[in-house]
Amino acid sequence: MMKRALVLVGGALALSGAASAAGVPAVNDGYDWAMRVNDEDRASSAILAYEVDGTDDQPLNFTCEEGGNRIFAGISGNSPDLTAIELVSGDATLRVIGTTEVDEMPYFSSDEIAGDSPFIRAFAANGWLRMTDGRGTMDMAASAGGKQVIRRFVTFCTG
Repeated sequence: MMKRALVLVGGALALSGAASAAGVPAVNDGYDWAMRVNDEDRASSAILAYEVDGTDDQPLNFTCEEGGNRIFAGISGNSPDLTAIELVSGDATLRVIGTTEVDEMPYFSSDEIAGDSPFIRAFAANGWLRMTDGRGTMDMAASAGGKQVIRRFVTFCTG
């Protein structure tokens, strides 16, 4: 199994290591996709985050309301000038425009992504994505359990 490591190179986030022979990125040690549902509001909402469990290390998250067919991407701690990210999964590519607000730390929030967009369908089928943002490019591959979590999130959002 090929290992990947995140390294800071000249202020840019880079991913070392190559994709597996099949072109699918390897799972990053310690990272996986996790989902949390919030039932406190009138409408249920959920967050899908690529994270290291038990830490604040979360390079990307998606949020939605149950059945709303609208998904939003978010990144905490990126450049205050970030206005777009590019997401790729398999043959599907999506450029997502958004805004960054700075309170205690910069937080990028994307415009709406259709829950049935080709990118979201590919992400749910493939279980991985590649994100390019203001710091560089990062592969975010799921474990077997993480792939199920991604599909459950997309079903929750589009159901």
